[in-house]
Order: sequence, then C-alpha cells, then structure tokens
Amino acid sequence: MENPGVKVLKRLLLRALNENQILILKSINGKHRSLNALLEELSRKERKPLSTLKLNARILKELGLIEYGTREAPKPVTLTREGKFILSILEGDGFE
Repeated sequence: MENPGVKVLKRLLLRALNENQILILKSINGKHRSLNALLEELSRKERKPLSTLKLNARILKELGLIEYGTREAPKPVTLTREGKFILSILEGDGFE
C-alpha cells in the first residue's frame, strides 16, 4: 500500500514537471554517451522537437535532477541522487 505522503508528493511532482521532463527522467539509463544522443533518440522515437527536449533537459539540470557534460567535454547523462529520488516517487516505488 502506497504511503499517503508519497501519493501527495507524486501528485505535486506530476503538476510541477511537464510530460517532456518526465520522459527525459525515465529515459536516462546510462547507455547514451551524451545528452544529445539521448535527446536525438527521444526526438525521433517520440516525435518531439529536439529544441523542446533540450530546453527541458536544461531545466532538469538547473533543478539538480540530472547531470551532463558540455559540447567541449561530453559525458554521459546521469540522474543525480535527487533525480533518482524524484523518479522513484514518479514510478511509484516511494520510500519508507
């Protein structure tokens, strides 16, 4: 049974984060060599504008939920500790 507090947090997160931001969070799995590789794949697969996905990724980075390199110093896109926590709530795993 899901904790009532977790239910409230989940509803808040679903209102605070948009569909594209949630899609990006759920798609980070460590197999993409860079943010661009992930977003280009999502753009093709989900038929979403690349520029929209880039904006939403930048917002997630500013919120401290994801990390990624730059064009000059690329590195794989990863969830931060906070991003993993948020994703666990969104996916219904919750916490004790």
